[in-house]
Amino acid sequence: MSWLRRRRYAVPGVAPTDSHGGWDAYDGTRLADRPAVRAVLEQAPPHFADLVFTPGDPDMALTREELLANVTVATADGLSWTLSLGEEIKAVVDTGPDVFDDDLVVAALTARPEVARADHPDREVYEVTLSAPMPADEMLALSVAALTAAHRELARRLRVELPG
Repeated sequence: MSWLRRRRYAVPGVAPTDSHGGWDAYDGTRLADRPAVRAVLEQAPPHFADLVFTPGDPDMALTREELLANVTVATADGLSWTLSLGEEIKAVVDTGPDVFDDDLVVAALTARPEVARADHPDREVYEVTLSAPMPADEMLALSVAALTAAHRELARRLRVELPG
């Protein structure tokens, strides 16, 4: 991979968590202090309620930090990305057709003007193509915003009142 291509998504001062086959991956916790990520987290609920297994159970909620610890973004060019979610995310957004047939995360991703296409080829993996290259911290922020929107929409559909 050329240095110029890497620069399109690199975050100054932050090394990728993993690099393999020309793709660089960034765990959410590695980018948690970046301004774009902090800004989107301020708009997110302080706790992401379990809406899938035990709806509304406060003991099963994820904190913002726990959510970030279960999100990884990876790219080879800053334009095509994978969004990988840890198993714990399944409780706060429906990552399969278990609750609703339509994919709330894909809908939230494609509602963003920066997203040209989003697919869900595997239960915990999304493929996202952007309209222009984006740095990893901004892609993580976009992903967290989409997960937040999907979480709120799922709560609305299930008639679960979210705190705050």
